[in-house]
Amino acid sequence: MDGINRIIERNIKKAIDQGAFDDLPGKGKAQRLVDLRFIPPEERAAFLALRNSGALPPEMELRKEIARLEEQLQIAMEEDKPGIMKAITEKKMFFDILMERRKR
Repeated sequence: MDGINRIIERNIKKAIDQGAFDDLPGKGKAQRLVDLRFIPPEERAAFLALRNSGALPPEMELRKEIARLEEQLQIAMEEDKPGIMKAITEKKMFFDILMERRKR
């Protein structure tokens, strides 16, 4: 295994010398570390992949959708309000179920 590490290190140094990493986004900026303590080890790779792609976890998507619906409710016509309120209630129940599952 030590030989593989030396080959990898050599290739990384060669790439640095050739400037392969010079134009990466965030160069020269502090790294933003992610606290993974509360994410099960078997889910961390998937969490980081989703996070790095800009996707939100399901609970955050639901919160965004609820907030959007609540804003829509404020400007909605009276005849549209019952349908929007029903959608908000359904999203909140689904959110509560999702959060309850996460506790287990």
